[in-house]
Amino acid sequence: MEAFRRKGFQATSMADIMEQAGLSAGAIYNQYKGKAEIVHEVARRLSGLRLEDVSRLALTEPMPPPAELVRTLVSAVQENIGDARILVQVWGEAVTDPEVAEVTGRVFTNLINAYSSYLTQWHVRVKGVASDEAARLGATQAPLVMSAIQGFFIQSALMPGFSSAAYLASMDAHLPR
Repeated sequence: MEAFRRKGFQATSMADIMEQAGLSAGAIYNQYKGKAEIVHEVARRLSGLRLEDVSRLALTEPMPPPAELVRTLVSAVQENIGDARILVQVWGEAVTDPEVAEVTGRVFTNLINAYSSYLTQWHVRVKGVASDEAARLGATQAPLVMSAIQGFFIQSALMPGFSSAAYLASMDAHLPR
């Protein structure tokens, strides 16, 4: 991650990764075939942590509203990754690299499914909505939660003067509560 932060995803070579990790070529290539496999592993680990965050929040009483889910996940990703530009670079790479696209698509699908489950439970437990209607609401609102999280990182990476506090406050006002 530090090598990607320093040089950007595309410009980072395996030699840069080896240097940053302090490992020999044999040590790296014994574990990974190349940069794409490292990206796969990082994505697997980080998405696993986010899925754990969603599950943990779902067990909280009272269950936090969707804006708190966004806030928690944004904060956790920032803590793990630091610079949001890395995410934007990887997402951009997914447009032209089929391997990165496959991993990114799988991560996004898993996260949207977790958000849908969370929102379904939230509607049932907090709002008292019937299960079928809650499932419908969860499925339709999950992409919005995903977009809110992705939008946060895209805007924080690309917009001068981006205010994370204002962005997150807008989540309180506009996501279901």
